[in-house]
Parts: sequence; C-alpha cells; structure tokens
Amino acid sequence: MRIHVAGLGAVGSFVAFHLRRTLHPKHSVFALHRRESAPTVSQVANGRPILLESDGVVQSQDGIEHVTYSLPRERPHNDLNAHLDPLGQPPADYQVALDRHHDNHELTRVYGGIESLIVTTKAYAVPRVIAGLRGHLSRNSTIVLLHNGMGMYEKLVDSFFPDPFDRPNFILATNTHGLWRKDVMHSVQTAFGEIQLGIVPDPHGRDYEASVRNSRNVPSWQPLSLDDIANVSVVDGVSPRYLTLRNTISALTSARALGATWRPYYDVQTAMRRKLVVNCYVNPLSALLQCKNGDIMRAGPSYWILEHLCKEAERVFRAQLEAEVEDMRQAYDQLPEEEKATRRPPRLPPFTRALSYVSLSKEVKRVVELTKDNYSSMYWDMKLGQPTEIKYLNGYLLKLAHKYGVKSSVNDILYGLTQMRTAIPFVGKPS
Repeated sequence: MRIHVAGLGAVGSFVAFHLRRTLHPKHSVFALHRRESAPTVSQVANGRPILLESDGVVQSQDGIEHVTYSLPRERPHNDLNAHLDPLGQPPADYQVALDRHHDNHELTRVYGGIESLIVTTKAYAVPRVIAGLRGHLSRNSTIVLLHNGMGMYEKLVDSFFPDPFDRPNFILATNTHGLWRKDVMHSVQTAFGEIQLGIVPDPHGRDYEASVRNSRNVPSWQPLSLDDIANVSVVDGVSPRYLTLRNTISALTSARALGATWRPYYDVQTAMRRKLVVNCYVNPLSALLQCKNGDIMRAGPSYWILEHLCKEAERVFRAQLEAEVEDMRQAYDQLPEEEKATRRPPRLPPFTRALSYVSLSKEVKRVVELTKDNYSSMYWDMKLGQPTEIKYLNGYLLKLAHKYGVKSSVNDILYGLTQMRTAIPFVGKPS
C-alpha cells in the first residue's frame, strides 16, 4: 500500500516515523511537501530521514520518500496584518531539501492515485491541501484527518465531495501525545498519549461496527473487527474502496508506538469534543499571555475562566444532543405507519459524563500539568505572525452556541481577543 502524509510538523513527522519503522518495506510512506516550502533538491541518496527525540535520545528513520505538490492560490487572510503573507516564501529553516538531485519529484509525474492520505496540517490549511491533491483522490481513497479543532469534515464534504457516492472514506482522529517541532522533520515527544481513530459512517450503507453492535453483552473494550470493513478471505476479492480503508486502519494500529486504536465513531466524537475544550482553554490563553502551558494556571482568575468555559461547553453539547434527537424524532414521524411499527421512536439518551463540566475541567487540568513545560501551537503561531486555528477551536464552539441558542460569553471573549491580538502586531519593550 501507499501512505501519504501531508503536514510534516511535529505530529506528521511522528506518524511518518513510526509508520515507516513498522511497515514492511514493500509498503511506501511518502512525505508530501508544498512546492513553496521545498524549492531545493538534495543529493542525499536515500532521502532525508525523520528524527524523533525523547528524553534527550534522538532516533533516525530513513526510507521516507519525499514528493511535492502545488497549492491553489488563496487571498490573504483577513484576520492577519496586511504585511503578513501566509503564502509568501517561508523562512530558510522551513525549506525542505528533497531526495532526488535535479528532479522536481512532483507527485503528478512520479506516482498515481492516492490510496491513504493522512493530513496533519493546521486546521486552516486542510482545505487547500485537499484542493491541491484533489486530482489524486477518488472514492477509493481514504483520508485521515488528524488536526486540532472540529468542523473540518463537514467543510470538506460541502466544498469538495458533495456527492456521497463519489466521496472518499474519511477517518476522524484525535491525538493526545505531547509533541513539538524542533527542526525540519525533527519532532520531540514530551508526553505519551494515544491516537483514537473513528470511521465516518459509510454513505453506501456498510456497517463498520456490526460485530459489536449486533452482539449482546459485549464489553466496552471489545475491539472492532477489520472484517466488518473488508473481509480479505472472500474468494471473489474485495472492493478497492474498502480495502484501502481496512489497510489504513491496520497500518496505523499496527504501529504500536503510535498508540493508535480504532474506536466506535461516537466514542471518538466524544474524545474530540473533550480535546476541543482543552484547546479552547489552553491555546488562546497561552497565545495571549505568551507563556508556557503550565503558567496559565498560576493566577486565580484562570480557574474562574476554566470553570465558566467548561460549563458553557457542557450546555452547548447538551443542546446539540437534544437537537440531534429531535431531528431523528421528526424523521420518525414522517415514516409510514407500517414502518413505524417495526421501529422504536428515538429517545434522548443519558448525557455522557465525559462531557460534563466537572469531567472537562479535570481533563483540562490534567493536560496542562502533563504539558506544563510546552508552548502551545497557537503560542508559536501568534509569536511568528502566522494564522491561528482559533476559528476551528473557540470559533467552532461559538457557532454551535449560536446555532442552539446557548450563551457562551467566556468562549466568545477568548475568540474575540485572539483575533484582536492576531491583528495587532506585538510591540517590543521600550528601549
């Protein structure tokens, strides 16, 4: 199989490192680089290795193949200073030397369609990545979205894949490993976590969770079955669409150091919401204060902000659940009477404790303590004058609050202050 990784920052390098280390050499792992950030070509025979550092020990992994692709042009961000151009030539330390001398090594020239694409870029960059690679994606491709924030899957579907029968497979993922980028393709792991993978329900009707859903008294830790995706023992062969999906899940979960598990879609959505709240608190505050994660909670007001933010998030998630159940009730009411007789009317399930404000607050404190010596990604974005992911963090929560008529004053203020701070350049200390 061929796996392409787009976004070779801390997370992307970490994923590519362990995939290449685990998979058989017959499987290829490609690092995708924008042509804007990879203008030169190296004479390194075996390609540029990826470095992973932990506790001061640096490991090197080669065998990664480097290819380039082009992004479509985009208008400058409205929430950036006029003199900042996110598409301009990047600093020299962001330029990546590719692995073939005097060869553009472009994706279109060297390789065919994309089977598995793992996207680990910043949230705001994901649509442009998909736009740049659209010609290499098909309904048989599998796209793994491994980025901060929520709402991106819906945005991609609306923009690029409105036809469900021509849509690639999508896997939504959340990562809790502590990682930061030290240099080009050099990641540092500061805390060990996990990656949860959830497959978006199949528009063609295949039930990826059938073995668990159709069994009684199945424990919560019961693993899902790859055969529900594609049974490779079938003599007549397997559809390429489901084979690439199965292979992607198998590859990621086989790389033990990634800590990747395939979980029911609902569980992953819950985990993503929990991480969303963590990021809605840590990222804007660390960026606004220009401090490490652990410094945020040194002052008393930070606990007041945390409590109110988590309460707002719980109210939003409760309203969202109620609205979803109401939609199902209305759909049920429209069914013919004979079909209603064979189904139970939708009921509001108990609200999961994992999304209660108490549980959310504990999770934020846990992550802050675990990453107390780290600088958040938004801290660096703001410090370097780059666009932030605020629209997919606090902005996403704000949209949900407005949609369901929930007040979210603290979250709205954090969102507004971050946009203001991004628009106003930092001024140095007076001489």
